[in-house]
Amino acid sequence: MVDGAASLFERELLSAALLGWSAVPAGGVRRLVGLAAAEGRLGELVVAPGLLSDVDPAVLLLALSSAGEQGRVWAAVLSAAGLPAAGVSAAGQGDRLRIAMSGFGAVDVGAWVAGWGGGSVVEPVWSTVPWALGAPLTGHTGGVRSVAAVPLPDGSMLLASGSQDRTVRLWDSGTGEPVGAPLTSHHNWVTAVAAVSLPDGRMLLASGSDDGTVRLWDPSTGEPVGAPLDTGRVKAAVSLPGGSMLLASGSDDGTVRLWDPGTGESVGAPLTGHTHRVVSVAAVSLPDGRTLLASGSDDGTVRLWDQSTGEPVGAPLTGHTDSVRSVAAVPLPDGRTLLASGSQDRTVRLWDPSTGESVGAPLTGHTNGVAAVAVVPLPGGSMLLASGSGDGTVRLWDPGNGESVGVPLTGHTDWVVSVAAVPLPGGSMLLASGSGDGTVRLWDPTIDDQVGAPLIGHTGGVRSVVAVSLPDGRTLLASGNRDGTVRLWDPGTGEPVGVPLTGHTGGVRSVAAVPLPGGSMLLASGSGDGTVRLWDPGTGEPVGAPLTGHTDSVRSVAAVPLPDGSMLLASGSRDGTVRLWDPGTGAPVGAPLTGHTHGVAAVAAVSLPDGSMLLVSGSQDHTVRLWDSGTGEPVGAPLTGHTDWVVSVAAVSLPGGRTLLASGSLDCTVQLWDPSTGESVGAPLAGHTDGVVSVAAVSLPGGRTLLASGSYDETVRLWDPTTSEQVGHTETPGEVYALSLLPDGHLAVGYGSQVAVMRLSADLP
Repeated sequence: MVDGAASLFERELLSAALLGWSAVPAGGVRRLVGLAAAEGRLGELVVAPGLLSDVDPAVLLLALSSAGEQGRVWAAVLSAAGLPAAGVSAAGQGDRLRIAMSGFGAVDVGAWVAGWGGGSVVEPVWSTVPWALGAPLTGHTGGVRSVAAVPLPDGSMLLASGSQDRTVRLWDSGTGEPVGAPLTSHHNWVTAVAAVSLPDGRMLLASGSDDGTVRLWDPSTGEPVGAPLDTGRVKAAVSLPGGSMLLASGSDDGTVRLWDPGTGESVGAPLTGHTHRVVSVAAVSLPDGRTLLASGSDDGTVRLWDQSTGEPVGAPLTGHTDSVRSVAAVPLPDGRTLLASGSQDRTVRLWDPSTGESVGAPLTGHTNGVAAVAVVPLPGGSMLLASGSGDGTVRLWDPGNGESVGVPLTGHTDWVVSVAAVPLPGGSMLLASGSGDGTVRLWDPTIDDQVGAPLIGHTGGVRSVVAVSLPDGRTLLASGNRDGTVRLWDPGTGEPVGVPLTGHTGGVRSVAAVPLPGGSMLLASGSGDGTVRLWDPGTGEPVGAPLTGHTDSVRSVAAVPLPDGSMLLASGSRDGTVRLWDPGTGAPVGAPLTGHTHGVAAVAAVSLPDGSMLLVSGSQDHTVRLWDSGTGEPVGAPLTGHTDWVVSVAAVSLPGGRTLLASGSLDCTVQLWDPSTGESVGAPLAGHTDGVVSVAAVSLPGGRTLLASGSYDETVRLWDPTTSEQVGHTETPGEVYALSLLPDGHLAVGYGSQVAVMRLSADLP
């Protein structure tokens, strides 16, 4: 029985627990969040049993994001932890939250999960975290080409998305829930959506398609309004303000057309001048009361038009060196209005539409073409500019000074082709992004101001991490990423060290520390571009020319010490070969090592009791091979037993001088081997529920050695190699791609597009 003195929050919380979180409607969740925020008890709500496994993720996270500063903090933490999520145990929720919270050093919320779900085998030291707000909005079966906010007469706000699956979908911007059935009638990709205001106060939704039509819809009912507007293949659409309330569309035929959305009739002749297709249009209101129409084209120019006469205004705006994919008006707090353009040349440019002059230098940072730009008004009157790119990220900019704001927003796995601001009741603002990955994501553009800058840096999946000890006594952590960069971090604090190391033209699949005679140190990186690069980790400068010879992606690199004290560098490639290099000169050593019948995914060095050193390779042919590192000759027969690709290998040094070899496979197992005999040691280590993609030896105080394995199943598992017993595991907020032991005994983990450093628990059995 509820105590009569219990607060309203406590009574509602008990009621929800009795009802079951999955049965609590969205309005009930929002009400509970509001009550908890009012009483300062959001942490208590978040850790309520069952909440994070049963409640709808979008409903909870968007409710939190509107519940003041601490609500936004919790939304960011939960999002970074990949929560709420069905099927995650209480212990797993605690693991994920601990890791996520370690990325929010300025906020003390960790006490809420201290000891929650039992003891964890790791204690996170720091992690990088994303900004994504809630789970992606899914339902489209093709890439999302355009998103737009659609206000309704009752003050609520919908989000519309147009897709390559030929449909338009409507979403509740407050919960992320779909609204009604998909809008179907288009016969080709839907490439543009826009809200259209009519003079009588009604709001329509316009959708443009590659089927050559613009269609109008009543967003309240999902019903079509009038007949389709017949034009060329539509790439962009925008509503123009003013008494006439016109609709503008840009087309594959290089023209811009104006329409009366009330009658469906075209207005005036097509606006001509572009020499290639028009892929974006925007309305630009000037301080003098005029409204111009801006159009961006694959001809690399932006053009301005007088919407009342259809005449061009001034000369084309030139400066981009490739297709202009998006244009947007940017009103500034001082009353000026700028025009932003995003281009395939990877830059965003700002223009003064009154003069046609460029404003400031191009905004650079994206590593692929910019496909979308949009203005994001913030509470208090400030303004951000958002850009979406082929690098899969969204970036935020201060249009007043051209400086980047925060860090790239990551989560999409394909081109971000549309971004839009989504106002919420109460004055808060979200940012929506649509991607070729078929999802729409929502972001809180103010989170960085509330919780401090996350330490994220990569814009794609982290595929490799390694500790690099420098001659001056410092140790850095290096991470290689699918975005083609190598990044260096302070392993104690998580602060980035220097700028990203760039030069590869494909994703970096592996990094390795390479000590040289005399005490100097190099960092090696292998890439999907088929090359190996060497770097000075102390300065971040490249050392020599790229090492070339492989004919396909380099999947792994490793240092190989020789008995005479010299050092080789080994690289394994999808071309099925292993190559050896002199890291001091960059010259190849001997002929490629051949024998594998498919790509080589992993290489490592392993020492034998007699002091000799073997080179180990794991392959997509399901085998492990041993090689004499001095001669390049195979040693013994291939090691067989795995039933899928072998993608990771590592030496495991045991007390007494014995060394084992561990191999991780997509068959979900880890196998231990005796490299002296080539025999397997014990049964496969089973427990992972998806492919094992990284293995690493972990040395504990007292001389004990454990084996860590990371998997696509979003766990790190610890094993005792002397007994083959699992001694613990921890869940991560994403697929684990990389593990590496740091000199201080901490474990570096690459998961998703993040990096975390963890210390092992002193309570391991």
